[in-house]
Amino acid sequence: MEPIPSNWKGYCEPSDGVKCNRKLIGARDFNKGYEAALGRPLDSSYQTARDTNGHGTHTLSTAGGGFVGGANLLGSGYGTAKGGSPSARVASYKVCWPSCYDADILAAFDAAIHDGVDVLSLSLGGPPRDYFLESIAIGSFQAVKKGIVVVCSAGNSGPTPGSVGNSAPWIITVAASTIDRDFPSYVMLGNNEQFKGLSFYTNSLPAEKFYPLVYSVDARAPNASARDAQLCFVGSLDPEKVKGKIVYCLIGLNEIVQKSWVVAQAGGIGMILANRLSTGTLIPQAHFVPTSYVSAADGLAILLYIHITKYPVAYIRGATEVGTVAAPIMASFSSRGPNRITPGILKPDITAPGVNILAAYTEAKGPAFLQSDDRRVLFNIVSGTSMSCPHVSGTVGLLKKIHPDWSPSAIRSAIMTTARTRSNVRQPMANGTLEEANPFNYGAGHLRPNRAMDPGLVYDLTTIDFLNFLCSIGYNATQLSRFVDEPYECPPNPMSVLHLNYPSITVPSFSGKVTVTRTLKNVGTPATYTVRTEVPSGLLVKVEPERLKFEKMNEEKTFKVTLEAKRDGEGSGYIFGRLIWSDGEHYVRSPIVVNATTLHM
Repeated sequence: MEPIPSNWKGYCEPSDGVKCNRKLIGARDFNKGYEAALGRPLDSSYQTARDTNGHGTHTLSTAGGGFVGGANLLGSGYGTAKGGSPSARVASYKVCWPSCYDADILAAFDAAIHDGVDVLSLSLGGPPRDYFLESIAIGSFQAVKKGIVVVCSAGNSGPTPGSVGNSAPWIITVAASTIDRDFPSYVMLGNNEQFKGLSFYTNSLPAEKFYPLVYSVDARAPNASARDAQLCFVGSLDPEKVKGKIVYCLIGLNEIVQKSWVVAQAGGIGMILANRLSTGTLIPQAHFVPTSYVSAADGLAILLYIHITKYPVAYIRGATEVGTVAAPIMASFSSRGPNRITPGILKPDITAPGVNILAAYTEAKGPAFLQSDDRRVLFNIVSGTSMSCPHVSGTVGLLKKIHPDWSPSAIRSAIMTTARTRSNVRQPMANGTLEEANPFNYGAGHLRPNRAMDPGLVYDLTTIDFLNFLCSIGYNATQLSRFVDEPYECPPNPMSVLHLNYPSITVPSFSGKVTVTRTLKNVGTPATYTVRTEVPSGLLVKVEPERLKFEKMNEEKTFKVTLEAKRDGEGSGYIFGRLIWSDGEHYVRSPIVVNATTLHM
């Protein structure tokens, strides 16, 4: 890489032993808030920017890691890994110990702004709180004022409605969804029956070589109960009955991955793990022996085979598959809208890959999140909105490089208006229960980085727009002072939140008819755009004007959208549609969300 730019002011903590280079140009830690909360000095283990948890390494490499060949976890996901902005320089600001205190978060924001970052990726957050009480909202406002784009995770409290966090309109809020990569682990029994399970560790047993198969209850240790052995508790298995065999265990009570550790400690060479609930979700993990985690129904069939067969045998095989599953599907854990703090702003904004994501990992702990895991890996596969957030952050880095003059809001608009809402099988995106998802799950849709480079038009916003937004939701001078150094005088007639120039339209309280305004800026070549709508059920949508002619770069045009109920009657909850402007080449899409529950005409 080229030398570090001269305007960069960051550094790596000199007392920490972490050395900066042309890729990693900053590594700092912030713990004074945590120390104050404890009421005593922190020991030396807290005076470090090093990642001992794995979370920071994983997210930072997802956002800006370079190309690395041979990346894998225990043989799964083998290939070349790279971050969203592989040529970007990266810096780390550690604020969680593991609790993340407001004072430390704000100190890190101040440092990052001073150091000269272009993008801030925050894979952290908490329950929804008013913006003037929320350190991430306050700190991100200061960053956005300086032209820094702030991307945050939506949270992992789904599928509870209204659980989405980091909902300030100057933040890009990211939900999590799946990718088309699968980690199957097949069980072949001696009677030639085959069952498909899941695992990250599956492919080390010789293919098609059968091994003795034993039910864990039949292999229990002398002092263990049948119940403990059935669940493969620590110390419940007899090594003499387990050595060299595949062990059948049942899910429940203790950690799933700990069961395979118990099997490994007893000398087992594989594990079949059966679910107990027909509706339970199967989640692959970094097991200690080749494992297949199967459904409850398949587990019963395998157990029956064990019971009726004198010498039951099986083998486990598997390999990562790509393109064999429908995707994206919304992760059930991904926090959902509506936005509890400002219902008139749709959150999350976007969804991105956040399930079973392979990225770099710390060597300070093992991949299974168990204290007993002494394995060390260079890469781990992890899930969460913490993983989806840096996918968007990496995309933002590319957009900043290509369009250095774009504002944070223009970049957010480009990402949202070019998103997709259909899966790779040309069906509407689904949620975790395979029902059709909606904008409360995915915002504008699933990230499409290449399309975001050339959106055609953008919905832009300035710092003044955001301050006026805070005025519109009733913030007083004291509350506003959290965001600005100098007193800000609100307009005598603050705008309605409905008119904030956001790339989505949300009406949280609909009384039969409403008109909202939006303004589009041309960031492409001269063109004429025509509007069309996907109308929410029970509504009429009128857009004026229906055509917008742009003759030069950065030209702006304003339009109005009127939503009106078709007939008298009571509403039926939230309804959804879309507004699409197109010149035949670009498609500028905005979700429409209307709460018809309040409709009583």
